[in-house]
Amino acid sequence: MTSTDQLNLFDRMSRELYVAVVSDILDGLGFRDQVMEGTIRPIDPGSRSVLVGSAHTILMAPIYEMKPEPYTKVIAGIDSLQPGNVGVVATGGLSSAAYWGELFSNAALGRGARGMVMDGYHRDTRKILDLGFPVFSTGARPFDAAGRTQCIDFGVPVVCGGVKVFPGDIVFAEIDGIVVIPAAVAEECVAKAFEKVATEDRAREDLRDGALLSQVWEKYRVL
Repeated sequence: MTSTDQLNLFDRMSRELYVAVVSDILDGLGFRDQVMEGTIRPIDPGSRSVLVGSAHTILMAPIYEMKPEPYTKVIAGIDSLQPGNVGVVATGGLSSAAYWGELFSNAALGRGARGMVMDGYHRDTRKILDLGFPVFSTGARPFDAAGRTQCIDFGVPVVCGGVKVFPGDIVFAEIDGIVVIPAAVAEECVAKAFEKVATEDRAREDLRDGALLSQVWEKYRVL
């Protein structure tokens, strides 16, 4: 699949799919632990947008002293973002730092990233909202990261929001939550998700025409 084809697929997924159906398909494929913790939310609580892209991972760790050049590694991680990426910042749950802000968002947007997901805090909420760059986090705090946390690697497997994420996995995020599609089953999962949505569309029409839910279940086997 070319990069253009992949971007077109991500756009189609964001238009036609939703996180619950993707989670259901992964359940059926035996991947039952791919949903991140519910504490990770879009920073715009009224957002109806859907974020889909390939995972670019950034691994953070706590530190307890001010280091010289504290941003070098995280800058390298952000500069290595590629078009179609969703940044996944794994923090280990440290609550005394903000991991993302407005300037990082501008840099990621300039690299072609589609959005960011992190199991930690962000800051500069108003500026990020003005920018229109999708960010999912556990909340907002104004702490600077310097002297509190440091990037130790990027482009490596991480655990974010309780889910192991490998570079190249597909991240699907919306107001209902975040699911991670392992790259090894992505093609099958996405195809089945499109099929299920089409079936649900038919079931929805029958329900609105007055069919009993029990009848629709027997006919389509979707809920």
